[in-house]
Amino acid sequence: MLGSPVIGGPKYTAVADVYRRQGYDLDAIEAGVADRERIPPQVPVTAIYSKTDGIVAWRACIDSQNGNIEHVEVRTTHLGLGFAPGVYRVIAQRMASSSLAR
Repeated sequence: MLGSPVIGGPKYTAVADVYRRQGYDLDAIEAGVADRERIPPQVPVTAIYSKTDGIVAWRACIDSQNGNIEHVEVRTTHLGLGFAPGVYRVIAQRMASSSLAR
């Protein structure tokens, strides 16, 4: 996952006010996200986040409920997550290690 808000959904993003103005109940969405979080992922997950994201609050990218998630901090912007060499290194390393496990 790249800069994905796994906690709270859009409530902890820069576009939260847009959702509110459109009538979305962000607390209800957050509760729905929390309900889904109770079911742990069945495959390993790497959550890549940045404290300088600017769009998604980095704390919303940390899933402390499920042990099958590895959190990796990189230094880039939210849009930069798709272009940063450090992100590609993490992805390449995870892909290489998963193919070795087969």
